Amino acid sequence: MDPAAERLAPLLSQLVNYERTRPDARLWDLAVMRAFLQRPGALPCPRPAVQVGGSKGKGTTCALLARLAQAAGLRPGFYSSPHVTTLLERIRVDGRDIAVGDLERILRGVLAAAGDRPPTFFEAMTLAAAQHFCEQAVDLAIWEVGLGGRHDATSALPVDASIVTTIELEHTDVLGDTIAAIAGEKAPVVRPGGVGFTGCAGEALAAIRGHCAAVGAELRVLGEHFGLRDVRLDGDGARGRLWLPDGDDRPFFLPGAAAFELPALALAAAAFAHVLPGRPLRLDPVLRPELPCRFEVRAEPDGEVLVLDGAHTEQSLRAVAAELRRRWPGRRASFLVGSAAGKRWREAFSAVADTADSVVATAVSGTSSEAPEVIATYFTARGVPCTVAADAAAGLRELRRRPGPRVVTGSFYLAGEVRRALDATR
Repeated sequence: MDPAAERLAPLLSQLVNYERTRPDARLWDLAVMRAFLQRPGALPCPRPAVQVGGSKGKGTTCALLARLAQAAGLRPGFYSSPHVTTLLERIRVDGRDIAVGDLERILRGVLAAAGDRPPTFFEAMTLAAAQHFCEQAVDLAIWEVGLGGRHDATSALPVDASIVTTIELEHTDVLGDTIAAIAGEKAPVVRPGGVGFTGCAGEALAAIRGHCAAVGAELRVLGEHFGLRDVRLDGDGARGRLWLPDGDDRPFFLPGAAAFELPALALAAAAFAHVLPGRPLRLDPVLRPELPCRFEVRAEPDGEVLVLDGAHTEQSLRAVAAELRRRWPGRRASFLVGSAAGKRWREAFSAVADTADSVVATAVSGTSSEAPEVIATYFTARGVPCTVAADAAAGLRELRRRPGPRVVTGSFYLAGEVRRALDATR
């Protein structure tokens, strides 16, 4: 259990938490956020600021952007979701979680100022982050979108650049059931007259281009206006050259890199150069961020490895499978999986079925969960042996009876629960 969440439970229980209840339609807008930001006595929003949306790679892009700022001698504020270990990690300044006393004080103030319609959990946390970043006088505010973009609470905050990483079919019940529709919901993170950076292609890119043209925004596309070349991946990490929209071309080295982290590095570097011109962009080496449950590799007591990754979409799990093949060629992995209810988990798990030696399915705690028996039936029908475990702890015990590499994936809730259990036994 998270001690911070326990202490803050009397406050948090007053807030509707759509992360846990998972509505099948959008039930929020930006009205509450705008009213709070414009209330008398409200602190100014921190600037410069970058908002990061997309289906996959948001957290990695934000974390790399924060590390680039730190390498330049700046103090970044990084707002992220969901959390893995503690609620406090959602609001970080210069790599340090907000103190529980500070978060409690700010949330009490937010609730005291609430009118007829109190903020949701995510809105309240976003407002708390904005106030904390202002109080701490951060040099760069980094906002990770929670869901979608058009109506996400972070979209009420002013920014100086926006990033849309990739677009996949996800949250189709809320965002739409086509790539174009989902891109249309995420594209508005690029503000009218603003500057956007994206790693999207195809239909998604066309939708984002259309949005930018309609609102008079400038769009810079990975592979067209900036990007990576001469990339080499080895046991130490990734090396190559990174070119920026202004024509600057420089070497980079990202220690311990997974291949799917490299587009995030390019997006972060391009946005950094835009919002902080004249500040040193240190890329050789890049200060590697802590990326919990994002292809996090841990040594096991028996000499095997355990990979924790919260991937839960088809594209992100394909990236996990590709990285497994690259690092451990010729070896089939054992998986512990779970999925929150309402996800396109069949499409997602199809990306790793051919990589799996065997699978353990379990329920996800902390949110509504897909029945593990249904997941087990899916894998068994595809010829992959799959058993059911009562919970994450039992699932981890069963996984450890199987050959490695061992992988926990399908949900940040599941990966985070296993991570907390591992940390508790250190």
